[in-house]
Amino acid sequence: MHGLTGAEAARRAEAALERFGAAAHARTPMAELSKGTSQKVAVAQALLAAPELLVLDEAWTGLDASARTELDRAVAERTAAGATVVFVDHDPGRLAGLPDAHHRLDGGTLTEVSGAREASVRIHATGPPGAEPPPGLDGAPAPGGGLLLTVPASRSDAALRALLTSRPPWHVRAVEELP
Repeated sequence: MHGLTGAEAARRAEAALERFGAAAHARTPMAELSKGTSQKVAVAQALLAAPELLVLDEAWTGLDASARTELDRAVAERTAAGATVVFVDHDPGRLAGLPDAHHRLDGGTLTEVSGAREASVRIHATGPPGAEPPPGLDGAPAPGGGLLLTVPASRSDAALRALLTSRPPWHVRAVEELP
């Protein structure tokens, strides 16, 4: 599968099913799974080969809160790794701040939703001793310890989510909007 050896594909599949809370159903035929569990398996399959282009159509539908959080994290990881993620969702707040482009389909017409020049946000965070920042988050050493990250305001939610849900989590000491 996408150049993976059988052993590597099996290892990744097991890890992805575990990540989304579907490991107990690894040997269950898809036809016997609930909608939510089927969706977890589909998401795990889509992420298996760490694709450079990930297309998600209503992927959060049917997922429980834990799996939705994991999918949010997986999307942030893929984009931090340089991949392109295209997703369709009826929830306009889905992954707020993460998209580079936002389009709306209205009456059969696709239009780009644009905004004014964007402000930046400075985040002061402290990680566990020796911990590296989550992938895609680079910063400068903060006076008194920790890390200072400056991100576009539209990406601040994703940066905070990445810090707070990393394993082990980082402590956010301050968030400041910059002019």
